[in-house]
Amino acid sequence: MSRGDPDAFVDSAAGRLIRPYAVAGGRTAPNADFHLVTYVVATGRALGDLGPDHDDILSLCDRPISVAEVSALSGLPLAVTKILLSDLLGWRAIDTRAPVPVFERARPSTDLLEKVLDALYKL
Repeated sequence: MSRGDPDAFVDSAAGRLIRPYAVAGGRTAPNADFHLVTYVVATGRALGDLGPDHDDILSLCDRPISVAEVSALSGLPLAVTKILLSDLLGWRAIDTRAPVPVFERARPSTDLLEKVLDALYKL
């Protein structure tokens, strides 16, 4: 069982042998605010020796990816994923892009909404 082996800390019957609170270093909340749909992407900044979970998450961030996807693909609980992402953000290893609410981008005109409503009534 070596640290570089991805199956080193997984038991076929018990699952992951390292508990989430240990992965997060006992922390229960991230230092940054992440929504499920916040996009994260690696900056390419060289970092020293990271833990295996930080490495896994950073490798997932080689392209823009949402926090929810990072959590699902890493197999870590969402709260733990957010804590590890906040570490990476603090080390400037990732950049984030918060979601933009739909109506801040383009609010449909009242005229358009009335035409849609009229068309629905005709159905």
